[in-house]
Amino acid sequence: MRFEEHTPASSGVALREAPMEVHGAISFDVVKKGKVISHYENHNLITTLGRQRMAELLAGLSTDCVTHVGVGTGSTAATVDDTGLTDAVLTPVTSATADGKVARFNFVIDTKTANGLKICEFGLFCSDGAMFSHRTRTGIIEKANDIEINGYWEIRF
Repeated sequence: MRFEEHTPASSGVALREAPMEVHGAISFDVVKKGKVISHYENHNLITTLGRQRMAELLAGLSTDCVTHVGVGTGSTAATVDDTGLTDAVLTPVTSATADGKVARFNFVIDTKTANGLKICEFGLFCSDGAMFSHRTRTGIIEKANDIEINGYWEIRF
């Protein structure tokens, strides 16, 4: 970890601060007819819009917090400039918690949602539709009415 030294003019004492690195991860199980058929977990990319929403929330300029998880068919690698998913289907997060420096968003893509979609990408979305985080994965989940995806997305500060 890189530290920066600051010496306040009034005290002459050097302070060492670690720069804040915000990052996250997604974890989920693909469940078919009640049985886990695969598990996936990996880091995610926080988008430029996501970082802007964090700044606005801290400044009291927005109330657009994270409310949805989305799935899509795009297979292009995620970049910080991404603003949405290809053929997006969004579903509300089932619950959100904050524990220390970790925000967690639990979600379920149930058996009635996104059927027929060949899912390659996931996104975490704010209430105004801004994509906060993005993850493109290798491999396809062929979503059908006997498949459910249960998981969580964490953002760590």
